[in-house]
Amino acid sequence: MNSLEKQLEKVKNMLFEQESVKTYFSLKMQIEQNEELKTLRENIKYHAQEMTKNINHDEVYLKNKKLYEENLKAYNTHPLVIDFNQVSEEVQNLLEQLKHILE
Repeated sequence: MNSLEKQLEKVKNMLFEQESVKTYFSLKMQIEQNEELKTLRENIKYHAQEMTKNINHDEVYLKNKKLYEENLKAYNTHPLVIDFNQVSEEVQNLLEQLKHILE
């Protein structure tokens, strides 16, 4: 391992020691394993597909659109998702700062 690789490894380790990065990965795993959120994601995908299939059938389309929007709202307002979105923004800012330092 040359000195550049060693320095990059140090930066990577420092990045992963940041509390926001640890929280990001913890929340990501919690979201992926949460049964309620899994069901909501499946419902969102299903209703989006049904909307596409029934674009010319107003009644079916609108029913699926309503269910899609309800599931999407429930997903986006779940506390884990809210926290994840907030910490994602923090991690993105951290990465942007790192990018500017490296440029």
